Amino acid sequence: MRNRAAKTAAVMASPAAVAQAPKKKVSPAQFAREVRAEVRKITWTSRKETWITSVMVAIMVLLAAIFFWVVDLVLQLGVGQVLKLANAG
Repeated sequence: MRNRAAKTAAVMASPAAVAQAPKKKVSPAQFAREVRAEVRKITWTSRKETWITSVMVAIMVLLAAIFFWVVDLVLQLGVGQVLKLANAG
């Protein structure tokens, strides 16, 4: 329980207090072991999932481009009409 309370207190500490806290020395071998342990936790997507996601992104980009092209066209026509009215009057 004390360990949990200490961890919570460390997380809740202010950034200044964390900056002043003494740094724990870690040997290069222990660091390498910890890195390997974290790398083992990574889950990579399959080739199929990557392909499907890429196609979905391409479709969404295409739809967004068409949408903004239509909005630009409408605004261009609207501004053109307003300017024609301003010049005619």
